[in-house]
Amino acid sequence: MISAHKGLALALAATFAFTAPAFAEGTLEDGTVHFAADFAAAPNQFIKTDGTMDGLNVDMCGEIAKRMGDDIEWTNLAFSGLVPGLQAERFDALCTAIFINPDRLKIMNMISYVQWGEGLMVPEGNPDAISCDGEIGKPESYDACFDGLAGKTVSVAAGGTTNKHLEEQSERLKAAGMDGIEVRAFDSNSEAIQALVSGQAEAAYLNDPQAAFYISQSGAPFEIAFAGFAANQLAIATLKDNTVLAERILDALKAMKDDGTYQTIVEKWGVSAVPEFVLNPGE
Repeated sequence: MISAHKGLALALAATFAFTAPAFAEGTLEDGTVHFAADFAAAPNQFIKTDGTMDGLNVDMCGEIAKRMGDDIEWTNLAFSGLVPGLQAERFDALCTAIFINPDRLKIMNMISYVQWGEGLMVPEGNPDAISCDGEIGKPESYDACFDGLAGKTVSVAAGGTTNKHLEEQSERLKAAGMDGIEVRAFDSNSEAIQALVSGQAEAAYLNDPQAAFYISQSGAPFEIAFAGFAANQLAIATLKDNTVLAERILDALKAMKDDGTYQTIVEKWGVSAVPEFVLNPGE
């Protein structure tokens, strides 16, 4: 369980260094697992107006701690400080939905546990009938969805992969002799969503969890036309030499999948399950 004083510590972004050697369970404090995350990243994890924690990773790693028989402590830290903090042994593991890449695998154990991609939020009823038989891992299977956006105005957050991919699809359409997508790039995802809400755009192109979270929280008359394009796996991470904790987390996830708890959590937060949990995929 998370005590009141621990919740207060989270809200104040309090962290402190642990210098004691790790216990046999792979944690810095016997009987407690210390996770760190950036709580300014809804719906991955966030602090509600009443000061309580919520989000995909609060549910996921809370259940992992329960399965391991540990209490849980959270440290709230800006994303840029998470990996250095783990290396300094300020906490045991990162549970913040961090993408897996070769550089990170050199310094961390990474347990794949969810995946998500990009998708399209449209007015309820999908008036332009944007659809395709999109299959995660097969980008070309989404072509029909993007074909339906020819000549349409679509909002997106500027500068990220969603912006890049939308522009690439627009160029593909034009190369095929079709109208391109009128891409309207905004400073943030919230502004891209607001452009759709206000009628400045006919659709908004977003990361899957952001679209699902907005619809679930706002109750606004929108739906997801497609999801999962350019999906990538994300990980829970420990220090490279802390294989004990990594294996315990892996075992907990497998147990959660076996009894359906894992699927319940990923469906609640609008993300995609991984086909299997892998420790250090690609190594």
